[in-house]
Amino acid sequence: MKVHSIERRIMLVVLVIIPLLWLVSVAAAWHLARRQVDEVYDTQLTLMARQLLRTGLAAPAGPYLDLPATSRLIGDGDEGRDDGTEFGLALWDASGRALLVDGNGAAFVHGPRPRGFQRIALANGEHWRVFFLPALDGRRLAAVGQSESERRELVWNMVSAQLLLWLLPLPLLLLTLRFGVRGALAPLRRIAAGLAQRRPDDATPIDVEAPLEVRPLIVALNALFPRVAETLERERRFTADAAHELRTPLAALQVQAEVAQLSSGERRDHAHGMLLQGIGRATRLVEQLLSLSRLDPMSLPVTAGRVDWQRVVGRALGEVETLALERRVRLECMWRVDADRVLPLTGDEALLVLMLRNLLDNALRYGAADSVVTLILERAHIDILDQGPGIDPAWIGRVGERFVRPPGQSEPGSGLGLSIVMRIAALHGLCLSLGNHPAAGLCARLEHMEGGA
Repeated sequence: MKVHSIERRIMLVVLVIIPLLWLVSVAAAWHLARRQVDEVYDTQLTLMARQLLRTGLAAPAGPYLDLPATSRLIGDGDEGRDDGTEFGLALWDASGRALLVDGNGAAFVHGPRPRGFQRIALANGEHWRVFFLPALDGRRLAAVGQSESERRELVWNMVSAQLLLWLLPLPLLLLTLRFGVRGALAPLRRIAAGLAQRRPDDATPIDVEAPLEVRPLIVALNALFPRVAETLERERRFTADAAHELRTPLAALQVQAEVAQLSSGERRDHAHGMLLQGIGRATRLVEQLLSLSRLDPMSLPVTAGRVDWQRVVGRALGEVETLALERRVRLECMWRVDADRVLPLTGDEALLVLMLRNLLDNALRYGAADSVVTLILERAHIDILDQGPGIDPAWIGRVGERFVRPPGQSEPGSGLGLSIVMRIAALHGLCLSLGNHPAAGLCARLEHMEGGA
């Protein structure tokens, strides 16, 4: 049966463990009690045999003597709880003639020089433990025995007395344990009730007195709430910004479509070209929005392996080659070190290709026509240089923000490319820095974050 609650699991474990411990305790107690009882009774039988032999040696050989019952000997005296049937003794002479018999001693047999303890079976099927003790001169043989059932009964009485001490408080133990477990789990129920009423964007920490075992859960939840609230706020901003940014190109597409529908000739061709341009811009914007929505929830790259920068650079250059031809810009790649020594790190090559492609795309779009875009790979950093006008220093610190574009841009764009680059770089322990080149153009540098590898 599957256990669905901590309380039920604990109770079930206790109900299984206690009987097992009880059985082990019974076995151990039985073994120890039996050893102690055997030691005590064997000592008594040995002493009784010595006394009987001493008495028999002192008395002259005479006729067989069978003592009467104890009650007849003591008359009205108190005989206690003596059970004469559980012991027996016998004394024989050298010829095997019985000199003294008491209790079940009549069933004892004078064997050929028996010595020490022996286990014998009487006619009624009972087993007895009998101690045979011969005299030094061999003229007498004493035998004192006891029923083994008497010993087992005594052992059981001793063990059962201890078992009662275990069994009697068991219901009280289970009841106390149940109330204790319920009390310990009460904070979890209060936490669950509070979470059921909490708003998704509520970052207020949980303040509940809880056992030490529950504190890590509360600490983890309190650390999670701000991240959830921040994620929701970021998603709201992202959705609002995306809706705002999509509204403009879609409206422009609608206008150009209407113009193309109502126009003819060159005007229609121009409207058709503007329509295609708008569709391209909207498509690029949607692609970048999808990229950001996929990157935002990540804390680490989905796939991580040793980066092959030769392959990453080749793919990135291949994806912007058509744009470079359209812009009449020459792409140059300069390896200052071997490919396996560039920014040694592990990561997702697909994301790194997207990162380099966006940087190269920006350099091609905002650089000058008939110029050169240079990709430089070194051990500690990767640089992308263009020969464009650069960025106003007042805007360099903001161009990485989402949907932020410096004023005066003639090239259409969404303001998301650098945000995507910075997010991918952060996932790989890199950072992006932008700076205007002294000669002309912009330098975009990727390097390890401060304190990174």
